[in-house]
Amino acid sequence: MIGWYFDVVVGFRIRIVIRFFKLRSSEAWPVENGTISAATCPAVMYGGPVAELGYTYIHNGEYYSGVHTKAFMLKSSAQDYVSKIHIGSQIAVRVKPTDPETSVVAVDE
Repeated sequence: MIGWYFDVVVGFRIRIVIRFFKLRSSEAWPVENGTISAATCPAVMYGGPVAELGYTYIHNGEYYSGVHTKAFMLKSSAQDYVSKIHIGSQIAVRVKPTDPETSVVAVDE
């Protein structure tokens, strides 16, 4: 039980903190329209379940792609989240002006 706690609960909290700081550091970046190209719930070895959204976006006429990872406490919650994602739908993406290959999904769906 203690192993599960450290693996899932602590991993979940670490992912939330990392996400918070990524969003804070990207607040001034321009926002582009991204397109969701994939939605999966991969098996992870540590840190608890996650959902991953693959997306593409255009910045200054160039195509780029990224992966958004969202942490969950339960695998069923991650699977439910992924099942509601529509491939081809739009998502707001913040793009780092000095390195447009670096992006952050502006808000969680």
